[in-house]
Amino acid sequence: MPVYRKPESIINTAGYCGGCGHGVIQRLIAECIEELGLQDHVIACVDIACAFWSQDALNFEFIAGPHGRCASVATGIKKVRPDATVYVHAGDGCSYVIGLDETAYAAVRDVPITMIVVNNGIFGMTGGQMNLATTLVGDKTLSSKAGRNAETMGKPVDMLKALSAFDVEFLARGALYDPKHIDQTKNFIKKGFENQRDVKGFSLIEVLSPCPTNWKLSPVDAMAKIKNENEKVFPVGVYVDRGGAK
Repeated sequence: MPVYRKPESIINTAGYCGGCGHGVIQRLIAECIEELGLQDHVIACVDIACAFWSQDALNFEFIAGPHGRCASVATGIKKVRPDATVYVHAGDGCSYVIGLDETAYAAVRDVPITMIVVNNGIFGMTGGQMNLATTLVGDKTLSSKAGRNAETMGKPVDMLKALSAFDVEFLARGALYDPKHIDQTKNFIKKGFENQRDVKGFSLIEVLSPCPTNWKLSPVDAMAKIKNENEKVFPVGVYVDRGGAK
């Protein structure tokens, strides 16, 4: 009979909203790092946004970069500390909108870091504004109160397809709406850390995650939205695996 315990790296509670997926992702990160025995040489880079809370919860070294600059900050850390396991935990606004240049050029350089990007379709910490990369057409946000209009606001973009044009190590997308997909997401995150341990290239794992507060849904309905709506636009699975199938 398996015994499930809290990862030792989680030393405190975090300030995430109820039903938020960031806490689940935070636990998956801790589990993967401990299972691979990497916990003594970890440096995490977080954004000045929702993922910032993980600094309070995890017993790792942290650097909070300027909003949107996590990939470039992590690149600098890895250059001077190549022995460290350097990871990014940031949102889609940070990684795909404000920090699109930084994410893209970390991929172009094939920097051996592990990025975990939380796709919750919105700018969470700043109050719930539309995200040009990930807000679905028709979704209502603080800055698209009548719903996202494709003619005036464009359509969401599958950033993993875009990044697949670069010669990177690993790109995958997971989801959190049921145990099966949480396990799959964990496997993707673990693969990203294994690639770094094995001195391979750039790995990015995107996670479809709920934001009940800004979506104005219950946690249960937020999970259903991911399954029934978001995943149709952003399919889960492996996009690039340089060591395997592409």
